[in-house]
Amino acid sequence: MTATNALYLLIEDRIQRDQLKLPGLPETAERIRQATSNPDTNLHDLAAIIQHDTALSARLIRLANSAYLSGRARAESLMQALTRIGLRRIRTLVVAMAVEQIFNPKNDIVKQYAQKFLTESRDIAAASVIVTQHLHERGYCNRLHQDVSLLAGMVCRIGVAPILKIADEFDDSFANPSFMSQTITHFDRSLGVSVLEHWRFAPNLIKVPYFYNRGRFEDLNDPLVVNYCDIVHIASLLTGHSRPIDGAMTLAEYQQREIIPVNDFWDDESTQNRYQALRTSLS
Repeated sequence: MTATNALYLLIEDRIQRDQLKLPGLPETAERIRQATSNPDTNLHDLAAIIQHDTALSARLIRLANSAYLSGRARAESLMQALTRIGLRRIRTLVVAMAVEQIFNPKNDIVKQYAQKFLTESRDIAAASVIVTQHLHERGYCNRLHQDVSLLAGMVCRIGVAPILKIADEFDDSFANPSFMSQTITHFDRSLGVSVLEHWRFAPNLIKVPYFYNRGRFEDLNDPLVVNYCDIVHIASLLTGHSRPIDGAMTLAEYQQREIIPVNDFWDDESTQNRYQALRTSLS
């Protein structure tokens, strides 16, 4: 039996026996989720939780100062950043920023692989915000929120996490990109759905990992029915991170449905400047 098949069969066996351990939501994100479910929680309460996670605090300040949340005065403190972000968006963005904490392998090869998927997730998350902004500018999809699009992009590859965890746990046997690639190709979409169900995500996000690289060909006729699955798939196509699979929607098909314009808005200088600025703020 090859190492590739061994990892594949190990994952498959654990899934079938319901013994595959899924990652928990990072501690700070879980505490913020619980706190924001209390209507009496205020920004000071949330700052008291987040300030203990210095890396997350720094990233939220950086995000608050990005073009995405542009303000005239620069946010220098966590409290200033949270004030700019706003109570409604804090929960979503804390989860989005904290997701990376579950990718923490010890093996150098697995670590490089984890970094690859984190980079892809940041690219797709930033592009998802830009696509959502573009739809809003054209008068479409005002029910969709930019912060939720960002979160959707950050979790679209979350199914990779339990696979890399096993590869890291048994690194002597499995820390090899060739068999990790094959196993991820087969399992990451379904595992991503399982992880988001495990985290009790809202129904409008749970299917994002499943559709991120194929789109919803059968259910998408015009811009009025676009959801976060479509946003993330368009973003993955625009950033070049959607691997070709049979039956996947193309950019041309999104253009035919008038979801994105025929003219290549993505290459517009102002669009690219906004994308690159947001992408940098997510790093």
